[in-house]
Amino acid sequence: MQKRFIALTIVLLLLLGACSSKKEEAGAKEDVDSDEKVTLSAFGIKAPAATTDYDEMPFLKELADNVNVDIKWTTATTQTSTEQINLMFASDDLPDIFYSAWSLGGSDIVKYGSTGQLVALDDLIEEHAPNIKELFEKRPDLKKMITAPDGHIYALPQYDESKASKSNDAFFINKKWLDQLDLPIPTTTEEFHETLKAFKDNDMNENGKKDEIPFSFTFENQIRGPHSMSGAFGVVGRHIGVKDGNVYYAPAQPKYREYVKYMHDLYKDGLIDPEAFTHDVQVYDSKIKSSTPILGALFSWSNFSSFGKVDTDYVAIPPLKGPEGDQMWNANAGGLSMSGFSITSANKNPIRSIQWVDQMFDEETGIQVSLGPLGENIKKEDDGTITILEAPEGMSYEEFRHKTTPGSYGVYANLEETNDKVNKSPGQIEKEEYAEMYAPFQPEEIYPNVLYSVEDGDRLSILSTDIDNYMNETIPKFIINGDVDAQWDAYVKQLEKMGLAELLEIYQKYYDEFK
Repeated sequence: MQKRFIALTIVLLLLLGACSSKKEEAGAKEDVDSDEKVTLSAFGIKAPAATTDYDEMPFLKELADNVNVDIKWTTATTQTSTEQINLMFASDDLPDIFYSAWSLGGSDIVKYGSTGQLVALDDLIEEHAPNIKELFEKRPDLKKMITAPDGHIYALPQYDESKASKSNDAFFINKKWLDQLDLPIPTTTEEFHETLKAFKDNDMNENGKKDEIPFSFTFENQIRGPHSMSGAFGVVGRHIGVKDGNVYYAPAQPKYREYVKYMHDLYKDGLIDPEAFTHDVQVYDSKIKSSTPILGALFSWSNFSSFGKVDTDYVAIPPLKGPEGDQMWNANAGGLSMSGFSITSANKNPIRSIQWVDQMFDEETGIQVSLGPLGENIKKEDDGTITILEAPEGMSYEEFRHKTTPGSYGVYANLEETNDKVNKSPGQIEKEEYAEMYAPFQPEEIYPNVLYSVEDGDRLSILSTDIDNYMNETIPKFIINGDVDAQWDAYVKQLEKMGLAELLEIYQKYYDEFK
């Protein structure tokens, strides 16, 4: 009996020793003053236009050399990244760092932070990341956006703050056709209706065919959809909006019904493209760029994005004024990707890791992460401003930019004052002009970017998917068939049955906490 007791005691002591050794290993102090270069494994996603992997970019190697690290990259495409990331977390076979905007969803960040697979960055930022720390002191609102409900930061963002980022859509009308008919730019919903009738009744492109489409859009697309037009009837927000501190679902508001009735009047008169609710972005864009102009009015990001030039037959117009004098436009919370940089539980060198990414939150370095290195993609002028260099012949700007830097998938925080130092391209100038035109009509209250708890995030995903799918099926039917008054109450009741009240309750809770 005594021998068995002694043997059991020895086993327990060995187990305790092993656990103690593991804890010491996990908590071992990283020697950041060592001259020895450390190796980090990193998983990154490259932009669709990129022809270069991250391990082939001298700019990224220079940033790694600055903090004495060697980064072994696994570079994925946007098509394969989600499956790869899910597999890594499921198997717990993790890289030391994740690096790429748009790589993890908000619910993923919170979930894997709670399981310990993503490391809390708060203390690392406080002690070893002066640029990030300064950013958060300057912009506590940004820090609040990326802080998880448990009070920790598990991912650093990409944040691109500019005038253009505050407005997705722009409303265009064919100015050449207006001039042919000696018509002014419409300013009200009634005038717009009459203008579209004139486009329909005349051979505007002078080809002898009845191929004119007075008004087209892509209904479910945020940029190419007609969702800001509801502002003429006193309600904005394709989905979630805020008024007087109260969160609402725009497509369930009584004023939204008036917008739908107006859209039906346009459809009934043959003024809306019959394919506007079914065609995809590629088909829609091909209509915009048709060699023989066929569209009278449309929604898009900009002329430059549609045609590759600013000066075209189309001009962007202000929001229409509705029958009750309402004149509003949708607004964005800004260009933020919650995910960008995360340290995993596999990482034995978190200090070097945070020091590496902290460089990217320096203003000049952040510009280079976004636009490309100085001397290659951009040039610093004597007055301190930045000029974007032209792409070589035969290469698009996006290919040129993403050959040397992560670009649109990089990690940085370029604030408005930073972006103002960049000498804009014609397309950027065009878009900022539109943003300034729409700004006076945008609501002051906008639902912010926030992180939800795992439970609330999962619930919102289920509720919003069901509710939005039902809305996207039903509203087009109302516009086409015109029975909105008879069916509206049943539509709202179905939304309520699907959990609309619970959806709004969750959104309201986080909005109140954010304020």
